[in-house]
Amino acid sequence: MKKVILATGVLALSVLAFTSCLTVNAKKTVAAPYVPEDDGQGDIEATIEKSALVYYSTTSVPEIDGNFDEWAGLEGVHSRRVVYGGKFNSTNADGFFVCRTDGNNLYVYAKVTDNDPTENTYEIPQAWRGDGVEFFFGTETGNHTTFKDSDVRVRIAPRSKTDKFAVGVGLNDSEIKSSDIEVAAVYNSTGYQVEGKFPLDVFGGKTLKLNQKIRADFQVNDADKGKERTVLLHWNSPNDNTYADPSSWGNGKVVALPE
Repeated sequence: MKKVILATGVLALSVLAFTSCLTVNAKKTVAAPYVPEDDGQGDIEATIEKSALVYYSTTSVPEIDGNFDEWAGLEGVHSRRVVYGGKFNSTNADGFFVCRTDGNNLYVYAKVTDNDPTENTYEIPQAWRGDGVEFFFGTETGNHTTFKDSDVRVRIAPRSKTDKFAVGVGLNDSEIKSSDIEVAAVYNSTGYQVEGKFPLDVFGGKTLKLNQKIRADFQVNDADKGKERTVLLHWNSPNDNTYADPSSWGNGKVVALPE
C-alpha cells in the first residue's frame, strides 16, 4: 500500500511540474509540436534552394509601408519542405522569402499563399498555432547546436485584415515592441504578404557586409479554418527543430543588390 501511495504522489508532482511550464493564454495552451493528420493532398515536388541570399545596399532600402514593389524581381527561397501536414500543396500553403540589408538592419519579405488566410489572435508565445511566418538568422557559421548571442528566432503574426501595421512580433519566443522594428502585413484573396525592418543590434549587435556568410531558415505556419496549425513548412530543415538547433538552418551569403 505504501508503494502505491508513493507512486501516486510522484505522478501527481510530475503532472504539476509539466503543466506549470505551459504558457497561460486566452485560448487553451497546446504543447509543441502539434501534429495533425496527413490529408494526403499534394501537387508538386518541393523546391529546396541551396543558399539564401541577403541583398546589400546602403543607398536603396525598402520602406516598410505595405507596398512591396522594392522586392519585385529579387531571387529568394521557398519554404516548401513539409515538416508535417501531408504532402506539399502550393494552393493550401506556400512561402517565398527575400532578405535585404544596409549593413545595420535586416529587411525581410514574405509572400505566403494560403487558401484560408486568417487573422492571428494568439499571444506571441503561442502564435505558432495560427497563420504567420518565422525566420531564423545568425552570423555564427561554425557548427553549433545551441543558440549563440547572434542567433535569433523571429515570429511575425499578422493581426488584422484592415490595419496593415497591426502585427505581433516575437524575438526568441517573447513578444518584442520597439519603435526601431517596423512590420507591415497585407492580406489578399490568396494569402498575405509581410515586410519588416529589424535592427541588427537587436540580434546581438552584429553588422553585415558584402560576401559575409550567414545561417538562416524560414518557416510558414498555416492554420486552416482559424483553428490549430495544420501545416508547418521550412525552407531548409525537414524537422521541427529550428527553434532550438541552429545546426538545422541553411547556408546563406550577403551579395550586392542588383541594379
